[in-house]
This record gives sequence, structure tokens and C-alpha cells, in this order.
Amino acid sequence: MGASTSADGSARESAPTAEAGSGVKNFRSDNERVTQLARAMTTAKKRRHQTPATLITDQSDDFETYNESIFILKQLFKRMDPAVTKTLGDAKGEVKLSLKYDGRRKMLLVKVVSARDLSAKDMRGRSSDPYVQLEMIPDKHSEGIKATQYVKKSLNPTFNEIFTFTLNEDEIQEAMMRVRVLSHDPFGKADFMGENIVRLSEMDFSDIITKWFELQPETDLDIQGELEITLGYQLPDTLKITIHNATGLVRRDANKEPHPYVKVIIPGIHKMEETKVEKKTHAPVWEETFDFTVAQEEFENRYIVLHVLDKALIGDTEDMGQVFIDLNNLDIDQGFSGKFPLADLKNSERVRTKWSQTATVQEFREAMYAHSVYRYPGLVFQKHRGNKVLTVHSRKAGSSAKVRIVNGVPT
Repeated sequence: MGASTSADGSARESAPTAEAGSGVKNFRSDNERVTQLARAMTTAKKRRHQTPATLITDQSDDFETYNESIFILKQLFKRMDPAVTKTLGDAKGEVKLSLKYDGRRKMLLVKVVSARDLSAKDMRGRSSDPYVQLEMIPDKHSEGIKATQYVKKSLNPTFNEIFTFTLNEDEIQEAMMRVRVLSHDPFGKADFMGENIVRLSEMDFSDIITKWFELQPETDLDIQGELEITLGYQLPDTLKITIHNATGLVRRDANKEPHPYVKVIIPGIHKMEETKVEKKTHAPVWEETFDFTVAQEEFENRYIVLHVLDKALIGDTEDMGQVFIDLNNLDIDQGFSGKFPLADLKNSERVRTKWSQTATVQEFREAMYAHSVYRYPGLVFQKHRGNKVLTVHSRKAGSSAKVRIVNGVPT
């Protein structure tokens, strides 16, 4: 009697045979069968382990292609209308800070704890090397910009670094701290990932403050000047906005005098007006009146955006500041006349939660979102190789854009 092994690996007695040859034949057949089954099981086991990795690789490649396509799409839309990405911004995520004011030492202690949900800035769109910069504005004690160490390949970095700023109690009311997150680049300029302007006058320093601060697009704190306007209302539903003049405007381009003009918008109403362009002046006078149809019952939810711009004869048009005017307090019998300070208000809560500044920009943004969801057109959402030029054109906006692909990389 001989022993053999079954397919499940257990020992068994082989059946007695009348002929030795037939017994040997059966034994060999069983061994071959076991070997084949074992080989098949080993192959299947390898497949079970390899399949998820293959899927992950495929998904990773698909994710990389998608991110590159989104980058190309953003570049195309940006070149068609720069206001699209200026309004949207590329900021994403939050930074966690702990703040404590030491009145005895006249010192502000800031602990940069961590950040989360940051945007990917590397070439493959997968990760970043983030770090945090802190700057006191105004910097009355000449302490400059302070920064954490950068964390390699992380979108949710932990820093746990503490910094101090000299700050007198009487300086708190006007002090602001610019908190900026950047991605380290050893071969060039660091990539901007978002910032938050922390107004210290809004903080209660009776205890340690620990909170998450949302990252926003860059805020221009150099904007200055005032805009003088008059509001009137003519029954039954006509709002009259008169743009008189501006004073104290700051030159946005060091190489030229400004050519200011004003865009007048009421978000939610499909109409935009512009004053004429006043050339080479820091104190333009317009004296222009624009009519908007706004029912009185809509005043509670309506506001006016006055956007002062420096017209570019060559190059990019520059922002010179904005004014927001709520209509819920407007007396329709008396109207209003006065001056408003200009500021960079693109990161205000109102702008980030309501309509964008123009209907055209809003349509661009919605179109970009739809294209990214449906991955259309195919010429953008595909793996690019070699050299090519992608061109898109919008008949309605009357603009077009091109993106050059060099060795598969958009430039």
C-alpha cells in the first residue's frame, strides 16, 4: 500500500492494484494532478495580490491624467478671461493656529500647529512640500517674515512651531497678521497655496485662541484711495448710480501712470456698466450716471459692487480696489451721497458666497466646472504625448486661448 496526497493536501491511502505498473501510473497521475492544481492555486493567489495593485496603478494613472487635464483647462480659461481664475483663486484648505497675547511682555505668541486639505503643487498634481509664513502688518518693530520648516510630500502637514512678535496693546487694534502657506520649490519660486489675513482686533485674547483659518486667494493690502458716488431712486423701480470721482489712487504699474475706470455691478442682475477711461491720472473725474432696475422689495438681498480698474493699453488690466454698498439701508426719498474707501474685497464673505462680479465670468466658471465633470472635450481630457497646441474659442465671449504641450507637459 502506498501513500499519495489529495488535492486538498491531506494524506490518503492509495488503492491496492493488481499490477505494479498500473499502481505506478496512478501515483504519477495523482502527482501531476496535484502539481497542476498547486500551480493553478499559486497563480490564482498571485492574481489576487496583483489585481488590486494593478487597479491602483490604473487609477493613479487616470488620476494623474485628470489632474493634468484640469490644469490645462484652467490655463485655457485663464487665458480667455483672467478674471475667471482671479475670482476663483487657487487657494484650498485650512491652517490651524494657536494665539496667545502676553501683556506683561508685550508679545504675541503664535503656534503654527498644522494644515489640512491643501492643494497639490507638484508636477504630477499629487502632493506638495508646504510651509507657513507669518508677517505682522504693519511691521512697526521690523521683525520681518517668519517661516516654519517645510514638510515633504504632504497635503495635511504638521508643524508645531512657535513664533513671537513684539506687539504693544495699543497696536492690536490696527495690527493684522498675514498667514501664508507656500509649497517649497528647490529650483524656483515657491508656489502660493493660499493665505489668511488675521485681524487681531477681532480676537479675544483673554484666553488662548486655537482655531482653523480658511486659506484664501492673495489679498492686496496696498490698495488706497476713495470713490465718491451718489445713489438715487426713481419710482417705481429705477436705481440711479452716479460715479463722481476718485482720489488718492495708487499706481499699480510702476512703469506707467494709471488709466482708471469703474465697473458698476449689482450681483444677480444681468447687467454691467462701465465709466469712460480717464487717462494718466490719480484723481479721475467721471460724472456718469447709470440706471438699474431693482424693485424695493429686493433691497434686503441686493448690494452694489463698484470695481475700480486701471485700463491696460498693453498688458494686464490691474485692480485698484472695490467698494460694496448694501441697499437694505437706502432711503429712497433722500438717497445717498458720499465717499467710500477702496480696498481689496475679493476675499470678503459676500463675494465668496454670492454671485461673481460679472455674468460673463460666472458663465466661464460654470462652463469650466461642467467640462471637468464630464471630461469633455476629449482633446483636453486625454494623456498627452509629444508636442502639440490645444486651442479653444468662445464665440459668445469673443475670445480664444491656446496651450502648448511640449514632450507631453503643458507649458
